Amino acid sequence: MKSLIQILLVLVFSTLSYFFSSTQAYAHGLMVDPPARNARCGLPEDQKPHNATEPACVAAFANDQNGGYQFMSVLSHDVGRQGVSPLPSNVCGFDSETWDNYNNGNTTPWDLPLNWPTSSVNAGAFDITWNISWGPHFDDTEEFVYYITKPGFQYQVGTPLTWNDFETTPFCKQTYNDATPNANPNVIADKGATTFKTSCTLPNRNGRHVIYGEWGRNYFTYERFHGCIDVSFGGGTGNNTSPVATAQNVSVDENSSVPITLMGSDSDGTITAYTIVAGPSNGTLTGSGANLVYTPTVGYFGTDSFTFSVTDNDGAASSAATVSITVNEESTGGNQAPLADFSYSASNLSVSFDASASSDPDNGPQPLSYTWNFGDGQTASGASASHVFATSDTYSVTLTVDDGQDNATQTKAVTVTSEPSTGDVSCEYVISNQWNSGFVAEIRIINRGTTTVDGWNVSWNYNDGSAVTSAWNANLVGSGPYTASNIAWNGSVAPGETVAFGVQGTHGGSTAPVTVTGDVCN
Repeated sequence: MKSLIQILLVLVFSTLSYFFSSTQAYAHGLMVDPPARNARCGLPEDQKPHNATEPACVAAFANDQNGGYQFMSVLSHDVGRQGVSPLPSNVCGFDSETWDNYNNGNTTPWDLPLNWPTSSVNAGAFDITWNISWGPHFDDTEEFVYYITKPGFQYQVGTPLTWNDFETTPFCKQTYNDATPNANPNVIADKGATTFKTSCTLPNRNGRHVIYGEWGRNYFTYERFHGCIDVSFGGGTGNNTSPVATAQNVSVDENSSVPITLMGSDSDGTITAYTIVAGPSNGTLTGSGANLVYTPTVGYFGTDSFTFSVTDNDGAASSAATVSITVNEESTGGNQAPLADFSYSASNLSVSFDASASSDPDNGPQPLSYTWNFGDGQTASGASASHVFATSDTYSVTLTVDDGQDNATQTKAVTVTSEPSTGDVSCEYVISNQWNSGFVAEIRIINRGTTTVDGWNVSWNYNDGSAVTSAWNANLVGSGPYTASNIAWNGSVAPGETVAFGVQGTHGGSTAPVTVTGDVCN
């Protein structure tokens, strides 16, 4: 009878999952401080499956975008690790019976062995906060349970976590009864904020480790939510020091735009990614990576701000820093700045641009002039322009209009793709992030044909002295040329699908395009 009840509960909750929006998806239970994998990827507005830029998030959602929106991907109906036998194959999603990832062995995006970002921690007093905003089940919450990987554990990109990696007993188990909510001082239920904060003592470890956590509810549902937090222990010799995001102040005139270069530092490494934590309230951000353009809402003046974090080459993320913005009111006694506005139409690599929507409130002192920066080193002038980009990519195109005294800019992200060949497989090399001394790139195998690719092997070379230092989601050999082959789970590429793997390396000083070759590449 109990099995029948659990099956019925699974069916009910699986059906309910379709009624939750992407923002609601995580609210039934996930760890947000420090963030679990599904709080780093999928929860932030700029790291959702359709717009993620963090390399781990992009790789996690490559073959399962829907799993990135689903709280059901970390839900089970049981008593968790301490009472289930045999244990499921996957740790972080606990083989959620309500999410089978298209029959791919219950592997969720959170179970993939990627180079997940880490949070810097220290042994001792340690708090973990759960967000349950859209499913505030305080009344039937029973316990919170946490396990940590064993001393000597070595996290390896490409090697999935197993239960043998973790201690067999939890380092922290806290119980809760809503009838006596203050009975356990180590569990703080904040019903106004719809959060639980649990206080534990974190064991001593060195280097990179993983914390596996569970939020369990009582026998009425036996609902249990699971997750993994990637951490890096600080304070010891040889341990990674978390990077620091740099706050700054900028100003811009009303109805204008201002370029902003995000900054950060890392005392023992390099900055590899910039992530917007909370966007501005009275304007918009365009651009990518560290190079952004802020444009205030038309007619707005006053203060605005946004926050961002940086990630280092060890995957550790910084605390959020604030960029404070002052939008200066236009002077009504003098010249009014023009407004920049353009549209575009793309056909493969060719794009037509039209700035006729730009305007000048007081028509002077001179007729508007128009300057285009296409983001690939090329420029043009005139109210309309056409440009053919060399390769498929997303470019930050900026229009500047000038009335002889003041100017305004607008920047848009323009994505172009080369015309696909019918019935073939293409292989692309795309730089996803770069800095003075290094880069992160993604190699994509895109099946535009009608036959499934069963296994792949591709090669590429650098002509400028660039070198690969690490790779994920592929078996990599050689060093000029480099050769990569599929691993067990990504060898099959169905028609219309894309498989990608990533590399990180050091710059050779050139931005020359890289050609990927292989038997599957046409």
